[in-house]
Amino acid sequence: MKIRQSLPRVIGKLKFKESLDWFSEASRLPLRGVASLRYIFSKELVEERIFPENSIEKTIPKEVSFKNVSFTFAAISLSALVARADGAVSKEEYLAFRDSFPLTGGICSKIRQLFLLACQSEVPFTVHVQQIKTLFPQQKELFISLMDRLFRIAIADKPLSRVEERLLARISHSLGLSPSEYSSLYDRYSRPLAPHIVLGVEKRSPKTIIKQQYHALMKRYHPDRYASIPTSPEVQMLLTLKTAEISKAYEKLSKKAA
Repeated sequence: MKIRQSLPRVIGKLKFKESLDWFSEASRLPLRGVASLRYIFSKELVEERIFPENSIEKTIPKEVSFKNVSFTFAAISLSALVARADGAVSKEEYLAFRDSFPLTGGICSKIRQLFLLACQSEVPFTVHVQQIKTLFPQQKELFISLMDRLFRIAIADKPLSRVEERLLARISHSLGLSPSEYSSLYDRYSRPLAPHIVLGVEKRSPKTIIKQQYHALMKRYHPDRYASIPTSPEVQMLLTLKTAEISKAYEKLSKKAA
């Protein structure tokens, strides 16, 4: 009863667009409505930008290669902040982070070192977010994809904690995600990953699409592919865990689609 009485006062504080966003999510699933409302009210917790609007832009080279490297470093730093948000970085969180980057070649051998350095850094997340937004302005799909990966890291070892949720919400706000976009990610990762999410297919995909995606993922992650390539122990462990996860998800989806 108290919640119903206070709700009009709460809604009165929201901006009109945010109110519509929240009502839209609440009408779909109560959990998404609650997540969307919490997300809206967490906006005031986002820190002010440390640099002026154009200060970073002036220092960044225009070449695509520099932009990609800078984005990679920023993504690694944000991943480390999320992984350590609850006080410690677990093996599962690190492997979830590692899955976002190439398994061989190039920067591969440096990723672990960069991640460990980022875990010790005291640079606030706003600096990394501002760098990403300056490098790739208005790239909403890229921002959502980045947040998707950060959510995967956060839930790798246990359900999403409130500390992790608050940090993810603040990063999402800084990237400009709407309550609808944020609550969609929250709903996906606030419970154990469904088989169709593991495989990266739609919930009611036909059996042919499921099988096609299964073979594509196994081609990427199967240990036999890397038999002739030197790989680190962490990559070997990741390959083993991923193939087991993919096979289990495919088995469940195949039974449903049969």
